Amino acid sequence: MKRSRRQNTNGAFLLEFALASVFVFIPLILGTMTVGVTLARTIHVYHLNRDMGHMFARGVDFSQAQNRALAVRMSNGLNITDSGGNGVVILSMIQCIGAGQAVCARRLVIGNAALRSSSFASPTQIDANGNVNFAADPGAQANSFLSVMAMSPGETAYLSESYFSSSDYDWTGFLTGNGTYTRAVF
Repeated sequence: MKRSRRQNTNGAFLLEFALASVFVFIPLILGTMTVGVTLARTIHVYHLNRDMGHMFARGVDFSQAQNRALAVRMSNGLNITDSGGNGVVILSMIQCIGAGQAVCARRLVIGNAALRSSSFASPTQIDANGNVNFAADPGAQANSFLSVMAMSPGETAYLSESYFSSSDYDWTGFLTGNGTYTRAVF
């Protein structure tokens, strides 16, 4: 009698283990992989943003085709093109023109500009070299930037903002709208 009871228990254990695997272990493994890949992408976006911002602050002109091509090569694996893809890099030169007044004097956008706009200014009058006509463009006001970095009149700051969407890691109904935003000031 003991033997038949033991055989029934073995079958129940296998069934319980199979159910636990399906409802606990597999989602746990998939979630861990998603978080790991998203973390690796976030680190890549962070380094790309810092590198491009640093280059912009040092005088690299991203309005020239060869420098824009360099930016696209630097973002290898993030699916960005010169004017499209899954990401955008926004390079801005912010100038303090008076006490409590800052403007975006230069703006260059690489990638899909429709994904995200800058957190600090939205100029519309931009020439081919990225120069902003801030005297005639109210969207060039960047006074909110002064809460990030205090500036004195005449000072210039270089701002790099990057956003990359991670829609390929979305889980319908659970995780949607994933993306990575980062900014750096030089």
